Amino acid sequence: MKQGNWLQSKKLSIGEGTPLAGGPFRVWSPLARLDWLPIVLAMGMVWRRRWWRFLIGGLNRPLIFLVIFAWNLGDKTATATGSYLGFLVPGLVVMAAVSASYADLVNWFTLRRTFYRVLDEYLLAPISNRSLLTGHMLGAGIKGFLTSLVVFLTASLLVKGFQFSILCFIQLLIICLTFACLAVAVAMVAGGDKDTLMFTNLIVFPMTFFCGTFFPVEQLPGPLECLSWGLPLTAATCNLRALVLTGTGKPGWFFQSLGWLAGLYLVAYFLLRWRLED
Repeated sequence: MKQGNWLQSKKLSIGEGTPLAGGPFRVWSPLARLDWLPIVLAMGMVWRRRWWRFLIGGLNRPLIFLVIFAWNLGDKTATATGSYLGFLVPGLVVMAAVSASYADLVNWFTLRRTFYRVLDEYLLAPISNRSLLTGHMLGAGIKGFLTSLVVFLTASLLVKGFQFSILCFIQLLIICLTFACLAVAVAMVAGGDKDTLMFTNLIVFPMTFFCGTFFPVEQLPGPLECLSWGLPLTAATCNLRALVLTGTGKPGWFFQSLGWLAGLYLVAYFLLRWRLED
C-alpha cells in the first residue's frame, strides 16, 4: 500500500481531523467530544470487579472514626443539629471522598509513569490531552462520590436530621473532582511512589484534619486559621456541613471550591501535557 493511501485510511479509521494526544488537528466529529467516556467506563469495569477492595479501603478510616465517636459521645437521641456527631459526620464524608478520589489515581499514574513507563503510549491514542485528563478525573471522582455516599448513608443510621439536597451532592462531587485533579498533578511531578507517599502524609492527610473536619476552623490559632482558609478543602467542607445541617450554604464557599477545581484542573492539564511532550 502506498504511503498516501495508508495515511488516508488511517484518517478514516480514527475520524478525519481527530488528533493524537497533543496533535495539531481539531476535532470535528460530534462523537469525538465523548472520547473521554471509554476511560471512565474502563475505570468503572475495574472498580466493578474489585469493588469490595476499593470500598473497604475507602471506608475503613471514616467508619472507624464514626464508630469510635458514636460509642463514646453518641446517644440514641443524637440529632444532626444538636450533637457533636452531627458536626463530625460531614467531615468524615469529606475524608472518605478525598481518600477514594485521590489515593488510587495518584498511585495509578505514578506507577505507570515511573515503573512501567507506559505513559508515552498515550501519545498513540486518538484522543486529546484534555480528554485523557477528563476521563481519569471523572472516573476517580465518581468512585469517590459513591464511596462517600455510603459513609453518609451509614452515618444517617446513627444520627438523624441531615438535610439532603441537590446542592449537597454537587458540592460533594466538586470535592471528589478537585482531589482527582490534584492526584494527576502530583503524579506528573513525583519521582516515584515514595514521593507520592511523602506528599500524601505531609499535605493531603493533614489537610483532612485542619480543614474543619473534627473541629471548627475558627478554633485554630491565628496563623493556622489563615493557612486553613487558604487550602482547597476548607471552604468545601464548611459549605457541605452548612448544606446538610441547615439546608442552606454560602455562595462564597461554593464558588471558592469551584475555583479550586478549575485551578487544579488547569495545573493537572499543563503538567500532563508537559510530561507527555517531555
